[in-house]
Amino acid sequence: MRRFIQSNHILIELILLSILIPSCYSSNNLRRHIEWHQIEHQSTSFSQVENTICYIFGFISMILALSILWHNERRNAITEYRLEEAKKLCTSVNSLEVNPNTNNQLIHTNGLSQTSDLIVDAAFGLTLKDCVKLVRTVEMYLWVVIESQNDDGSTSVSVFQEWSTDFCENCGTCKNDKTKWIVEKETQINQNVRIGAYLMSKSLALQTNANQSIIMTNNNAQAAAYFYGYSKGFENFEPNGKYLYFQQNKGTLTMNDLRVSFDYSKTGPTTVVSQQYNDSFTSFVVHDKFDETVARDINFDQMQFSFVNCCCCCCKFFRAIDQPLTEIDWIFDSIMTQNQVFKKKINYDACVALIKRILAYLIMGIAFSLLFYPNSWVVSLSPLVGYFLASLTGYVYILASFIITIPINVLIIGCVWLRYQPKQGIAFIVFSALIGVAISYYILSYS
Repeated sequence: MRRFIQSNHILIELILLSILIPSCYSSNNLRRHIEWHQIEHQSTSFSQVENTICYIFGFISMILALSILWHNERRNAITEYRLEEAKKLCTSVNSLEVNPNTNNQLIHTNGLSQTSDLIVDAAFGLTLKDCVKLVRTVEMYLWVVIESQNDDGSTSVSVFQEWSTDFCENCGTCKNDKTKWIVEKETQINQNVRIGAYLMSKSLALQTNANQSIIMTNNNAQAAAYFYGYSKGFENFEPNGKYLYFQQNKGTLTMNDLRVSFDYSKTGPTTVVSQQYNDSFTSFVVHDKFDETVARDINFDQMQFSFVNCCCCCCKFFRAIDQPLTEIDWIFDSIMTQNQVFKKKINYDACVALIKRILAYLIMGIAFSLLFYPNSWVVSLSPLVGYFLASLTGYVYILASFIITIPINVLIIGCVWLRYQPKQGIAFIVFSALIGVAISYYILSYS
């Protein structure tokens, strides 16, 4: 329970804050407010169409909230378990010498990455030392189509000009000339970067952050002019800051002009957590008791149709974006201890999970309001909370809906965790019960 509270203290604070909101009003003021509405407010007669719209959007919102919450907690529970187990398996080694005893095992090492090889881009006259990755980015000044939704539900199409890394084929009457895209984007990797005695793998090199920009010069412009020639109508090559412009008309921005920029990552302080493969690294594939359930996600398209797994298309979508941790192949551009690495990963995962919890909570609160507000008499039939909800209107009703949604969300979280990590699941369920009791006590005191 203590561990649960520590790891979810932000969520607990938000929940407690939400519970305390109604208490900001005195009990007498709230009673007077409700009594006034009972006297003045007549039951709103929603048309059949309006009711149907509320039900449809409420149902869709509820399914969306459940999908976000369920798959988020599932990913969070499995990932947290795997991170904790991986931390136990991981061995910290000295980067200055290869340890044969840890071959094919998950290791942590850090040190200064170094290389004697150069990365060369002859087309632009670039030669870089102490470089791990060089990224060439190409953009064209072209027509772009943007569709936007109007307030009345109609769709409007806007066509405007901008620099883009993607070519736009269909722009209506405006045409883009793809033949002028004569330069391709490219990523070069230094194959001989070492962290002490260990050779950096290609997968790790690709993950390095190319946060250093190269300032273009006249030498780069001359090299590009020589390599590409004055073809396809480009008559001028103009360096300007980090960009090298391919211009059809000197000094004038013309449709289908190109610009090229370069970013790179440098050698320096580096930390790696990956599987040792002789004197290099390879991805550490996680294998544990959750392999079967994660494998079902991969084969989701082959599952037979049923209401459970196909109740809405968003289930497949959220399973795809909420995949649990399956591989460990990490690199950081700073010196970090093993504990710092895993703490950073756990904290990041917890932060993402919390954001999605709040999102699911808000959507479920909206869904609850949409489903039941049009026919408050149905709500009045519910035990305990029925009369309380039916008597509320407007923003007060919505606020009450969101408050009552809190224990429901926490209960769903507990049910998911109960399947994957029972101790945490029980803690969530108990916490949900406590919140429910607190809300029930308030409602009973009102009644």
